[in-house]
Amino acid sequence: MSTVIYISNKQIQVVTASGSGPGAKPRAAYTMASPEGSVINGMIMDPDALAPFIKGFFAHNKLSTKDVSLVVNSSKIAGKRIELPAMSPAKTLEFVAREFNDVTRDDSVPVFFYTNLAVEKGSKIKKAYAESVDAEFIKDYIALFNEAGVSLKGIYSSEGVMIRTIEQSAGKRCKNFVVQVADDNMLTNVLWAEGNFVYYSGQRCFNEPGTEEYMEECVRALSQLTQFMKANQMETPIQNIFVAGIKGLDIDVYRQMVSASRIDATVEWYDCGISQKVGRRFDLTAVLPALAGLFGQDKTNNILTNFNAKKKEKKVDDFWRKSFLLIAAIFVVMLGITIFVNLQKKKTEEELDAVKTYNENPATLMQLGVYDQAVSDIQEGSDRYNSYVNIKNAVETYPIFNEKIREPLERCATGYAEIEITSFDAVAGSLSFTANSERVQDINKFIARIQEEDIFSSVSYSGYSLNGSDNTWNIHVTCILAESAGR
Repeated sequence: MSTVIYISNKQIQVVTASGSGPGAKPRAAYTMASPEGSVINGMIMDPDALAPFIKGFFAHNKLSTKDVSLVVNSSKIAGKRIELPAMSPAKTLEFVAREFNDVTRDDSVPVFFYTNLAVEKGSKIKKAYAESVDAEFIKDYIALFNEAGVSLKGIYSSEGVMIRTIEQSAGKRCKNFVVQVADDNMLTNVLWAEGNFVYYSGQRCFNEPGTEEYMEECVRALSQLTQFMKANQMETPIQNIFVAGIKGLDIDVYRQMVSASRIDATVEWYDCGISQKVGRRFDLTAVLPALAGLFGQDKTNNILTNFNAKKKEKKVDDFWRKSFLLIAAIFVVMLGITIFVNLQKKKTEEELDAVKTYNENPATLMQLGVYDQAVSDIQEGSDRYNSYVNIKNAVETYPIFNEKIREPLERCATGYAEIEITSFDAVAGSLSFTANSERVQDINKFIARIQEEDIFSSVSYSGYSLNGSDNTWNIHVTCILAESAGR
């Protein structure tokens, strides 16, 4: 019996199964809240609280502590999609390490790993999702589970195993789709285009799962993906949207909201293809990140394997470093004796006096002070300029109300409704107005026209009511302006 434990933030997921990999058969699933403040963004903040919690969970549920895999979701793990020539795993790992040369690391030691992506049969090009994490991050988890008495056979990144699991399920049935996976207050979005993995993103949601506000956040994430596709000149639109783990989601309402945002795609629950193995014992979508750790395991994306290899490599490097230092020390001593014997002491003292005189010269010290002040002034000016630019860019993302906003709205209303603009909120991006129509059949035409306008990011239409005073129809509609609208 194998066990997978998934850790990200507040929620911890555990799945037990017989076997591992694509042929695994899940037996049971658990979700529980971690001790308050013990885990933030996948980082262990309070091991003294988390270790006994994990130990108690395994003991209470009588789970084996020997065959356990850990899946971690954290922004501390950097990832990117790469293409490279087909080569051995060792050469591939070297290639991955070079891909992260531009990442600034202080004194930390990186651990590299990757997940193989599907390619056409016979292709000489290899595709992979490469990832990197600091060794100290992994050390904290190893120490935590050692303290809890749990033996880890593997540590995996949530991104890598999730991509691999989606590739083995939805990726074999569809070509252009998005998978949205909820983990408590975190929402993961995975984009597939033309049969290939393209983009992985995660965001924090601030509303209660299942509420209309929460679903609006999910729809906005989809809209951002469509904008990403346009920016990267991806012509084929999203055709399928698969959702998983969203508590209390009314799938029919979500379909309507997605359609209202002008995304023409089918919306359905994600199916990882093992429902027949599990039956109705538990909801697969509620523990998808942990299930991904069960099905997405591979030798190349096991962080623990590469971490242990890095430790062995470091021991060898330390041996040669000590040997080199010993040889260098002997060489320096002998060189010093040779210099002492062959060079004249007087000449050395004269050179030293000349350098000392130059360094202590008032003119030299004055020039050095002027240079230091100039460097400080340049840095201060550069910081101030960058601050101004950042503020300017931030301000320009807010919409403004002008004729560029008024004219399209009035044009949409011409012949269908009478409108009167009442207020504008630049911070919220909301535009409030009253709309009346004499003919009820014109209402939907008016709504359809304003929904087609690019100045609005969303148009929420909730119906109409009869105004008894003049027998006209009041139209209930709220508009949210698009970013930088009116500029």
